[in-house]
Amino acid sequence: MVPHRDRALVPQHPPDPSGRGPVAEAEERLRAALAELTALDLEVEALSLALGEFSRRYEQALGPAFADLDAAERLVRRIQALEDEVARLVELIQSGALQAQSPRRRRSSSTRRATARQAARDSTVGDDSPADEAGEVGQAADEPTARDDAPDAEEPDAQLEPEEVVLKRLYRRLARVLHPDLAQDEAEKQRLGELMVKVNAAYAKKDRVALELMSDRLGAGEPLDTLSEADRLAHLEQRIAALVRIADSLRRERDRLQRSHTHRLHQEAELRRAEDRDYFEEMRGELEEEQRQAMADARSRLVRLGRAARELAKLRSKSMSNLTKRGAGPTGTLRAFDPLSESAIIRRGVVHLEAQRATGPARELARHLEEAATAAPWEAALTLLAFFAEVAGRPPDSLSTSEGWAERYQALAAEWPEAPDFEHLLTRLPRHLEVGLRAGAREVLASVQLRSTELLAGVRIALERTSFADLARRVLQTLGPRSTCRHCGAEGWSTHLMRTRGLDELNGLVCPACAGAIRSYWRYGEVEGLEALQPFALQLGVVAEQVVRLAGTALAFQFLPAEREALTASALRQRVIDLYLGPYGIELPSEQLWIETKKGPLEPAARIPPRVAVRLALDPASGRTDGEVLELLRSRIERRFRPDAGDQAR
Repeated sequence: MVPHRDRALVPQHPPDPSGRGPVAEAEERLRAALAELTALDLEVEALSLALGEFSRRYEQALGPAFADLDAAERLVRRIQALEDEVARLVELIQSGALQAQSPRRRRSSSTRRATARQAARDSTVGDDSPADEAGEVGQAADEPTARDDAPDAEEPDAQLEPEEVVLKRLYRRLARVLHPDLAQDEAEKQRLGELMVKVNAAYAKKDRVALELMSDRLGAGEPLDTLSEADRLAHLEQRIAALVRIADSLRRERDRLQRSHTHRLHQEAELRRAEDRDYFEEMRGELEEEQRQAMADARSRLVRLGRAARELAKLRSKSMSNLTKRGAGPTGTLRAFDPLSESAIIRRGVVHLEAQRATGPARELARHLEEAATAAPWEAALTLLAFFAEVAGRPPDSLSTSEGWAERYQALAAEWPEAPDFEHLLTRLPRHLEVGLRAGAREVLASVQLRSTELLAGVRIALERTSFADLARRVLQTLGPRSTCRHCGAEGWSTHLMRTRGLDELNGLVCPACAGAIRSYWRYGEVEGLEALQPFALQLGVVAEQVVRLAGTALAFQFLPAEREALTASALRQRVIDLYLGPYGIELPSEQLWIETKKGPLEPAARIPPRVAVRLALDPASGRTDGEVLELLRSRIERRFRPDAGDQAR
């Protein structure tokens, strides 16, 4: 009789008409389940391998193109966000929604503005964060992913192992426990010998069911003397049920793979291959065309953003002026409220006289720029363009438009064959740079800029390093206007210098090839633009300066380095005549003017050594003293000076 435990596990089957019995019928179903499972396993494995290979080829062939397209689209979204912010502020100003605030109210809202700005920095589109609003950066909607091909949690188990492997493992497990040599006495040895005979017989017949049942009973501490038909049938049903579960899991895995984006793209590639078309080559062309269109959109948006920023600056100035003119209100005098101070995107520009501490991020940037000057000089050059554009107050005309930026960058990048073009670099800016807006004293500027004003100190520190200073010198030499020299005919970027300063301040643009003067002009008011970068030109050696003392007053003259190296006493004397005595009507024969050092007058052809103090002396026969000439120059310069004259060309 079958024990109660076994009867509960064995279903009651009607007699088999073929006479094979329930066990034989279960064995037949087991073989069918195994065959189906093997076919499903092979199908899933083949499909998974095919999709895995396609995914690797897809990533290798199209990954860079998808990354370029994604970067271009992030740049477009960044510029669009800036355009939207400018449009919002313009609308607020035009509608009169922004009103003057008292100092107390502005102080109370400072925390809110700081929080808003921090939130904007944390969520700004186009930064170096790992994800954007569309999902993971660089992940296209149709791009194959590892997640598409990941298996389900329920994996096929030992049921799929080869039969020979399972039989051998079961046999060895039983032999390690039942071998007669392990017996302690003769009776135990005889019993184990009989059991090993059964094990050997089952292994010889490849009776997996018998071996598994004996292994289960041995593990449970039950006797192995008899294996009933009910035992065999229950075990077979358990195996069939396990195989059915595994088959269902494999079907789900197959269906999931067939529904994936990777499978859909793989089918598309196979269809094109059947038509003798290269799927990857065609896709790469489509992506590159989309990237070109996105960059064209970014270019046009940058130009439009620049115009919108200038319009916003005009409205801002007018709005602040009107608010100031309203006079006192019931709570006291209203102060002009800057509408841009409430923007979470527009950052404050650098103020000329504000102290800039070298913070930790600034020092880290200085170290990075020192390395980039040789490892990635195009990144360092773009950083220098952003630095000079900001410290100049109003950027030089060469950096007032996106076209000017691109032209200067490309001129510099011509030295580095591996450098990306300007547009490509805009899509992959280093972490310390951004395309953004900043508010100056009178203007709103849209360009590449450092992410915060504290980083400007880091660039200043890096300028003390030789490699970075050499690069900065080349960058500064490209910022002058392009012109054709009327003296030598050379065409290129003219170099700005102070033709003289001291008694008078005369700016000049000179030809870098022959040092011939292209233009001379006076500049009144706050120094901005190219003229504001003159201290950097001196620091970096773009220009050199020679000081001449007249009656104790210093007159400085700037030259190109090669011109200064070849400077003679005669040439320096002629510069004094051309810029001071001649223009202000002081007639003195050149032979009555001497350039002298502590050792005495220099011969006209003598070169003036570097870092040697010289002075202008008059021949006593001229009838005038140094002091008289100095006072005459001062009086005539004062009569010429007009505070509101603006620029006057000479």
